[in-house]
Amino acid sequence: MESRVIARIQPRADERSRIVEAATAACRQYGPSKTNVADIARLLGKSPANVYKGFPSKAAILDAVAASFFETRFCFTLSAESGQASATERLKETVLGQHRLMLQARDNDAQMFSLMALAAEDNWPSFKRYLKRLEAAVGELILAGIAAEEFAQAKIEVAASCFCASISVLWDPRIIEALPSSRCDMSAHELVSFAVSGLR
Repeated sequence: MESRVIARIQPRADERSRIVEAATAACRQYGPSKTNVADIARLLGKSPANVYKGFPSKAAILDAVAASFFETRFCFTLSAESGQASATERLKETVLGQHRLMLQARDNDAQMFSLMALAAEDNWPSFKRYLKRLEAAVGELILAGIAAEEFAQAKIEVAASCFCASISVLWDPRIIEALPSSRCDMSAHELVSFAVSGLR
């Protein structure tokens, strides 16, 4: 019985994955605003009706594309060398590393970055999950800083939320998309240092 249930679920998951891949290709080719379900279906060699079996709407497809992009392209990990660094330095490296990923996407994958900005503008579930993931990572580093007596005692969730709000300009694709590239990295170090000082 269980194997039959898994067999039914697996093809559906594989089909959804193929739709997301085709939709990603369509977004890069036409841009998110001009991509439609017919484009995605054509890339799959299927009818639009088959695409709608995997997702209820174009909006749901684009949100899944955004979710995949947030999870694969905006998932900064600390370097092995940073394991010996202080919690303060690891927090700074995480924030600035995430910011660099944003700048790289903006400069090298403009159509997909436009989709990220759209996800942020309309507060899609994919963008909410992205922010929640970043806040959780920051919370872990703040907890490590408190344990090491680098940061003052605080409620982790509140401290992480406030910290992320104070540096959101570095992680929000809407803001990054609008800023000239010459301004983005110039003040990032100063902003992060200022935000970290509030944890002490």
